[in-house]
Amino acid sequence: MNFGKRVAGSSLLASFLLSTTALADVGPRDVWESWRGYLSGFGYDVSAQEKTDGNTLNVNDLTLGMQIPDEDGTVSIDMGDIQFVDNGDGTVDVVMPSQMPMHVVVDADGENVDATVTLTHKDMTTVVSGTPEDMTYDYNASELTFDLTKLVVDGEELPGLVVNAIMQGVLGQSKMLTGDTMETQQQMSVDSIAYVVQAADPDGGGEVDLKGNMTGLKADAQMVLPLGDYTEDPAALFQAGFDIAGSYAIQGSDVDLSFEEDGAPGKAKVTTGAGDMAFEMNETVMAYGGAVSDIQINATGPDIPLPIDVSFGELGYGFEMPMKASQDQQDFSLGLVLGDLAVSEMIWSMFDPGQVLPHDPATLVIDLAGKATILKDIITLDEDSDEVPGELNALTLNDLQVHIAGASLTGMGDFVFDNSDMVSFDGFPRPEGALDLNIVGINGLMDKLVSMGLLPEEQVMGARMMLSMFSIPGEGDDELNSTIVVNEQGHVLANGQRLK
Repeated sequence: MNFGKRVAGSSLLASFLLSTTALADVGPRDVWESWRGYLSGFGYDVSAQEKTDGNTLNVNDLTLGMQIPDEDGTVSIDMGDIQFVDNGDGTVDVVMPSQMPMHVVVDADGENVDATVTLTHKDMTTVVSGTPEDMTYDYNASELTFDLTKLVVDGEELPGLVVNAIMQGVLGQSKMLTGDTMETQQQMSVDSIAYVVQAADPDGGGEVDLKGNMTGLKADAQMVLPLGDYTEDPAALFQAGFDIAGSYAIQGSDVDLSFEEDGAPGKAKVTTGAGDMAFEMNETVMAYGGAVSDIQINATGPDIPLPIDVSFGELGYGFEMPMKASQDQQDFSLGLVLGDLAVSEMIWSMFDPGQVLPHDPATLVIDLAGKATILKDIITLDEDSDEVPGELNALTLNDLQVHIAGASLTGMGDFVFDNSDMVSFDGFPRPEGALDLNIVGINGLMDKLVSMGLLPEEQVMGARMMLSMFSIPGEGDDELNSTIVVNEQGHVLANGQRLK
């Protein structure tokens, strides 16, 4: 099953199960037929018993089935009974029982998984409005609970398995517009999510108990999905206009994990402050990025010699890359932030018992941007191929920061690349540009490492000689500057002195 199918199927099912306004006229059969048509378009075989009773369309024994060509298997989902109720004002209520077991069977690659997931809700309402071609689902619930009530793998039920999630204060809206493609827009907020995973090794080798919470979740997503079966040709799905983008944000989270392995216990706790994530994927671009603040990690275990106590002020990440071939140069970027990384004094005491080094938090920042010429559509590449799908044209180091143990390295640079010259730099396109670096406190750090016995004196002497070749003294105490230039002849110069 390809990526687009998975995203589309899960997104639509979530919309249907948690999906309500008042615009024009839709009837119960309009809503049900739209479900059937959408699901059939995703490759599901839809089976159900239909019966109209007054203003209500009862859909009983709803079952979805799908083939998995890549794995020579099948997926079957039994969703039970659903009612579509005509409100008489152009809107339709979607009514599900307060407890709705969903039976899922996956048979692929000689393995069989049989699971039952029960959806339980309190005060849940779902109202559909609009027109048959342009429907809006507004939904809310004071509480939604998902329970994995049974899991059987190859005929054996896993004992002691508990998997559930409880969502409090659910509010959302989904819009679905159909034509040559299906377009969806979704927004949802959840006051809190609490989840539990408990499992035990059937052979008695260990057990796991995980509990977690998230608060203040807000999410939105937009998708354009071409109708039809693209299971055999995922590239065609993108070429036909598949486009998905979305984001989410949370106010905070925490996870508690305890485990036992061969009789030895362990535990871990992770807490975070606010975080967010955004993504985009279509025929032309793939992008992903996010950030989390105030991360605290504490862990102990049988293979950990002393308790881990680590914190981050910020963890950020992101990338953007072009996907479609073009003769024009296209932008790409990559970024990473590890801000204010701090470890406990117990960890410091392992290698700095005399407190010779400053124990200030460490920081790493890398911000890269560039341009590349994509020679072949990325989505069509064979994952096992060694083929290079493009050429590097330009690379800019917008920001480099390394701060650790009282020393720092900062830098910026800008290079262009000549892909017609693959000789000057041994198979790599010849760069042209400059890199500016500033180093503070490096000599003091090396002196301290020598006094602690962590670095041999002769190695430090070699490092200082190397630094003298590439740098010149700066204005401050223990400060070095370096400008590395690669000119159009392929010569490498450090502060005006030719090295290559």
